[in-house]
Amino acid sequence: MHHPTRLVPRLPTDPEEILARLLDPVLRGDDLYPLYHQLRIAAPIFKSENEQLQKAWVITRFCDDDTVVRARTLSSDKRVLEIFDTGRGGEFIQMMRRLMKFLDLPDHARVRGLVSRAFTPRSVERLRPRIRSIVEELLDRQRDSREMDVVADFAFPLPVIVICEMLGVPVEDVPLFFRWSDDFARRGDVGALTPERERRGDEAAVGLTRYFLELIASRRVDPREDLISDLIRVEDERGRLSDMELVAAGIMLLQAGHETTANLVGKATLALLRNPRELERFRADPGLDESACEEFLRYDTSVQITPKVATVDLPYHAHTIRAGETVVTLRGAVNRDPDEYPDPDRLDLSRAGMRHHSFGVVPYHCLGASLARAEIQISMRGLVDRLPGLALGNDKPRFKPSLYLHGLESLKVVW
Repeated sequence: MHHPTRLVPRLPTDPEEILARLLDPVLRGDDLYPLYHQLRIAAPIFKSENEQLQKAWVITRFCDDDTVVRARTLSSDKRVLEIFDTGRGGEFIQMMRRLMKFLDLPDHARVRGLVSRAFTPRSVERLRPRIRSIVEELLDRQRDSREMDVVADFAFPLPVIVICEMLGVPVEDVPLFFRWSDDFARRGDVGALTPERERRGDEAAVGLTRYFLELIASRRVDPREDLISDLIRVEDERGRLSDMELVAAGIMLLQAGHETTANLVGKATLALLRNPRELERFRADPGLDESACEEFLRYDTSVQITPKVATVDLPYHAHTIRAGETVVTLRGAVNRDPDEYPDPDRLDLSRAGMRHHSFGVVPYHCLGASLARAEIQISMRGLVDRLPGLALGNDKPRFKPSLYLHGLESLKVVW
């Protein structure tokens, strides 16, 4: 697909109008990328007056995201939470303040260091056989029906089952986590927030906190071979994780290990089925699994908006980002920047030498990246191998209203 080098007249040309359209699910529809290209051409980095984004600086180019974020003068601390705070308080916001990604950097580094000891790429590699068996079980349940909703029947339950098993949640309690995880994630979709979603988000925060506190108390008495027991054991020179730090770690791992992965599997399936030539290449060549995963992550990522706060004044080109101002990266735009990726709107499962920012940039790189990659690789290979003739159903794919965590509500397929 040809990438435009000039503004497209049929689309809005004012940066604020383009941004407003991106944030409005009714105007945006399911095609973000022409709007991203238009915004990158109109104003690749600009100070927005959009209240929903806290009048943030908006970044759409790969080089700017790479330079500004890696400068380590931006923070993902509690000030970023203003974007999610409706002013009503509540248990959701209280819990978000405890999550590792929103801690000030010294605390963030301490908690991340402890959690990472129990959540290593090697431990994820050991999980691959179990992930494969869960994928097979979920697909085998649907195989005789000749149709399914990829989101509801496959992409949504898979990562919840995996992360619950890792944490040590008994199988009979997994349905509780389906509901809590979904309600907690929906509360974070500030572009589509309602009083009912706020209420359910607060209830999910309470339910998850109580559940994890009970599980932690049980594992302190009777440790098992699970992630909660591992997190209880780890310590450094400043001691171990407190109970509430353990609760926050459990909730963060649940959210990071569920919502984003479910969205990525759903959108990767849609991308593959909309590109039949790449589907045939993928089906014929299992050696494409790793490069295909990276291309799925680049092509249509789940986390489309990443906010940070400047900790000091940051001169950048002709601009100065002031201390305390919010900086928002539009990840989908960054991942389709034509200066970084030739022919960026084309799905190319063998794209070589590729970097993308779908898992963020250090020091806030996603801790669960290796798990997400394993789940995407095994899921996509399972879909094409176990469901020959996989194709889109007649129903139009339906997208969630949020741009923050962008994904499908429904994707009907047949085979």
